[in-house]
Amino acid sequence: MEKLKLLIVEDDPIIAADLERAMKKMGYEVLDAVESGEEALEVVAQDPPDLVLMDIQLEGDLDGIDTAHMISKQQAIPIIYLTSNTDERTFNRAKLTQPHGFLSKPFRLTDIKHSIDLAFLDENPSPEAIEKNEKETRTVKIKESVFVKSRDHLVKIKLAEIMYIEADSCYCTIKTIDESHLIVSTLKKFSSSIENDSLIRIHRSYIVHLQHIDKIGDAYVMIDNKMIPIGRSFREAFFSKIQKL
Repeated sequence: MEKLKLLIVEDDPIIAADLERAMKKMGYEVLDAVESGEEALEVVAQDPPDLVLMDIQLEGDLDGIDTAHMISKQQAIPIIYLTSNTDERTFNRAKLTQPHGFLSKPFRLTDIKHSIDLAFLDENPSPEAIEKNEKETRTVKIKESVFVKSRDHLVKIKLAEIMYIEADSCYCTIKTIDESHLIVSTLKKFSSSIENDSLIRIHRSYIVHLQHIDKIGDAYVMIDNKMIPIGRSFREAFFSKIQKL
């Protein structure tokens, strides 16, 4: 499991330090806090964050909006602006970078948290999806990992570290190499949020990671000393998958 990684771009050292402490307290990982757009671009190139908290007025030749444009040319990283520049011209420039938030200073920490959560929701959700997300855990696809709602923040779990997922009614337990996570979600909903050929459903209540299977029987698999049944309707697809390994 990995925490959501943030990059703070803020030229006021006091605001940057306070923001970094607050983000860590909320459970996020702060990769770095830099004062200029040039420094931000270096961080993004070396260790891309999951999200950037971006001031607009910065040290150096690049302002926050210029920096956001250049980041978007490298890769798609959500950006939330935190700024004292709230005039119409600045806002219209910022809109062109399609940010996930535009918060004026002084900002509230709860507003930042809400903006971060919203940055990882599906775009243009239907009213039904919005209602469902209020009750269920949000899952967001991102390359080889998945973000899930844990307590009051999103955490990132590497798909390669998932050994199996066990469903119990509207709950799922995600068992990773190091720990377990209980989320409010159906197995069908969770499986739709992952894209990995090694994660396969073998029972109405189980998804397993093929690389973590220790033993295979006629009607079960063993993973980490746990016997997991193979459902009849899933047998053919499962054994077909095994034969291709």
